[in-house]
Amino acid sequence: MEKPSIAETIIQFERDKNMNDAQFAFESHLSVERIHNLKSGDYEPTADELKIILEYLKLHQ
Repeated sequence: MEKPSIAETIIQFERDKNMNDAQFAFESHLSVERIHNLKSGDYEPTADELKIILEYLKLHQ
């Protein structure tokens, strides 16, 4: 079984926490545009962005 993509992980997290992209962006300190692009698959996160997202998710699970 494949590991879920960062986009799928963000989508599931937002669904579980009843959040929108703006809330996720604000709390993770990334731009809303970056979150939209990540979720749409139009953009691959930089190493720093991936680290920020994964740390945020780990802290808020």
